[in-house]
Amino acid sequence: MIIKSNTDSSFVGIEKLKEIHYKQITEFKSWASQDKWERFHQSHYDWWVFPINRQSSYGMAWVVYENEVDLLKKDSSFLSNYCIGVELVAAAWGWNVQFKSYNLYPKYGQYWDNWPIRLYKAASSVKLFGYEDLFESLKYFALDLISQGEPFSYNGRDLSWLFTTGIEPY
Repeated sequence: MIIKSNTDSSFVGIEKLKEIHYKQITEFKSWASQDKWERFHQSHYDWWVFPINRQSSYGMAWVVYENEVDLLKKDSSFLSNYCIGVELVAAAWGWNVQFKSYNLYPKYGQYWDNWPIRLYKAASSVKLFGYEDLFESLKYFALDLISQGEPFSYNGRDLSWLFTTGIEPY
């Protein structure tokens, strides 16, 4: 069964999601402009910055399905901020999504901080929103981390499937 809309009573709604997303991206821009990259590692934001079509620890509050994605994709300001958010979070990990490579001269705080769930959510989200180029870049990054022996599980769930097979194991 394909779910088209998030009708759960706990869903924050499109306008609230956009509002919180905008505030978070504004904060990201501030951190980046001040080279406070470590703030990305210390903060929690992945639910509203990278909305996906599956429950999280917030339940259904930030879950988006086809109809919500379609509405968000019609908002050019949201999409612009969305892509900036992906770029800045990846930069905090030391990754340049445009060039599909590590930053040559990372600044203090730009490093992989072993949050595979965030990379998983970012990649799932960009795939859901149809940004195949961003997905491929994040996938390349994940596969490189995996090849270096980085564990790609969270709370006992293997997250590597998204990058290795694309077939959900559960």
